[in-house]
Amino acid sequence: IIHGNGQDETKKVSVRLATDANHLIFVIEDEGKGFDYNNLPDPTAPENLEKPTGRGVFLMKNLSDMVIFNEAGNQVEIHFKL
Repeated sequence: IIHGNGQDETKKVSVRLATDANHLIFVIEDEGKGFDYNNLPDPTAPENLEKPTGRGVFLMKNLSDMVIFNEAGNQVEIHFKL
């Protein structure tokens, strides 16, 4: 909402959930232009440790089983094994 839609209240964020016997999958998509998810600063680097932002993708990748972005970077699938 903050990053993707730039706090534009007219834009929407969709959150979908899919499940089966072994998986939980969240799909989150915003109406923003996306971002380059392959070139993000390392939040564990000393110069980034005290910054108030920049940990979201890092946390998703380290706490889930799989993270898949669409090409534009405005949709993400987050997979969890049950």
